[in-house]
Amino acid sequence: MNSTPQPHPAASPPSTSSRRSRSIRRNLMWRMLLACVVAAVVVGTGTYLLERQRIAADIEERARRGVDLLRASVRQLAHTRGDSWQQALPQALSQLAQDVREDELGRFTFVEVLAPDGRRLASAEDASAAPLVALARQRGFKADAEGLELVALRDSPVRGAVAVAAPVAGRQGERLAQINAVFLVSAQTIASAERDVARAVLTALAIVVATTLLIYPLIRRLVQRLSELSMRLLDANLATLQVLGDAIAKRDSDTDAHNYRVTIYAVKLAEACALDGAAMRRLIKGAFLHDVGKIGVRDHILLKPGRLDADEFEIMKSHVPLGLEIIARADWLRDAGEVIGGHHEKYAGAGYQAGLQREAIPLGARIFAIADVFDALTSERPYKQPMSVEASLAILQRDAGQHFDPVLVARFEAMAVDLHARFAGDYEAARLELQAIVERCFKADLGVILDEPGLGT
Repeated sequence: MNSTPQPHPAASPPSTSSRRSRSIRRNLMWRMLLACVVAAVVVGTGTYLLERQRIAADIEERARRGVDLLRASVRQLAHTRGDSWQQALPQALSQLAQDVREDELGRFTFVEVLAPDGRRLASAEDASAAPLVALARQRGFKADAEGLELVALRDSPVRGAVAVAAPVAGRQGERLAQINAVFLVSAQTIASAERDVARAVLTALAIVVATTLLIYPLIRRLVQRLSELSMRLLDANLATLQVLGDAIAKRDSDTDAHNYRVTIYAVKLAEACALDGAAMRRLIKGAFLHDVGKIGVRDHILLKPGRLDADEFEIMKSHVPLGLEIIARADWLRDAGEVIGGHHEKYAGAGYQAGLQREAIPLGARIFAIADVFDALTSERPYKQPMSVEASLAILQRDAGQHFDPVLVARFEAMAVDLHARFAGDYEAARLELQAIVERCFKADLGVILDEPGLGT
């Protein structure tokens, strides 16, 4: 076979680069939009809760001040009236409740004073307060000597009701009474609070959206630049992979077309087996570098025009561990070891170097072994003439179950004739097809490639 000049690694077509750029911008836009929505929900919810908490604190403070005024008045009455303060309480409570009944936040709709033994000493309430009082009593007015307790009546028929219970202690610390009350937030306060909450939430959302719009162009430029740099790094890695593989291929076949064809054959068979993207990339790397260890094999053995004797074959087999040793120094190439280390294993276990059998041999290596042997059989080498496709397939069928995975052989038979017709004698077609494969497998989703060892990490 005539030597064909090695082409320079081709850059991605402008249309592909343009599509990738649009894809990056589109993905970035959707992710920024998602981030904006999440941030808006978090900030909006936080603002809403904080505003609600602030308003609740204002209402609680108003109820607390009112009850404290009632407690102080009861204590004062007990001090000035002595033992008769309880009899004077009902008349005094009416005026006391009126004094603390209403302000801009709301009003007390019910107030009662209980003796330490639970007897009602006095009470004052609105006619409309009965449902709220019943609910508050159901919940229970609870207070201890430490201070008052406020409980929001959230399931009340009226919005903004708060039940309050507070002990009244004398000058010696003795328990004089307990005050129970129901504070009702005014409708104006509730409406104003809702407006304040809505205004605060909308302001927070506007800030989030404005911030997103301001930083989007900057992030877009940074991501675009990162993508360009990552693509250059990926292109450099792929070029190195191709140059190294081609250099090895030329040592024993006098052409880099072998690497192109065997990679195409292996990829087509792998696609029929539905390999995922990461496994496909490992296969392609291994296909290019499967014989990289032959750098360490002397030419008189590598190019011998005849069968190797036992000693020579042992030296030839050393190209597998040599290849694994070479790629072990590069993180990005290390996963090619599946093919480099396994493509001379045999399905029945008689191969080298580890003597693996059946599914213990990596799937990529089993796939590549069929593609490699088929191309070797149908290609001219310094020590042999090419065989026909039919004769080559007959050898694959004969060795199915011994050398090759029989299921993979059957799948390859269905495509071998067409693949050989398209690429065996057309170097340029093989080069363009391989370029398309690399573009599809390595560059279609750069984000995934960046997460793989050796390039993005």
